[in-house]
Amino acid sequence: MNSISDANRRPVRTRRRRLGALAAVGLALFAPAALAADPAIPAGADFASWADNGRDGQIVLRLVNGDAPAPGVSLSGVVKSDTNCAPDAQGVSYCQNVIALADGATIAATHAHAMSRYGCLWPGQRLSIARLDGDWLVATQVK
Repeated sequence: MNSISDANRRPVRTRRRRLGALAAVGLALFAPAALAADPAIPAGADFASWADNGRDGQIVLRLVNGDAPAPGVSLSGVVKSDTNCAPDAQGVSYCQNVIALADGATIAATHAHAMSRYGCLWPGQRLSIARLDGDWLVATQVK
C-alpha cells in the first residue's frame, strides 16, 4: 500500500520538471564549438598555466553565451550549474557553468582549471564578475 498521497508527489514531479528544464536551458547555452578546450591564456590573466587558474581567488572564465559586463563594471551572479568537469590528459578540466546575473541576464562560461588545486564553481556560489578582455571574465567569490 502506498502511504504517500498524490498531493505529496506533485511537488517532487514539479521540481524534477524544473530541474530538467534548467538542465536543457544550460545545455542549449553551449554551442558545440564552445565545448573545446581553451588553448591560450588571455592577456591580463595573472598565471601562466590553466592549472593555476583560481590562485589568489581570481577565477578566469571564457564567456560562451550571453553578454559580458561592460568594461569597468562588476556584476554579482549566482552559479546555477557546473557540468562536464572530466579532466584532460594534463589534469585540467574545462567545466561548463551557467551563471545568473543580478541584472536578470544569464551567461554560460567555461572554467578551465586543475580540480586537484582549485575546485569547481558550485551551484549556489555567489560571484562578482567583471570583464577581463574581450570574451574573458574574471570572477571572485562573494562571501
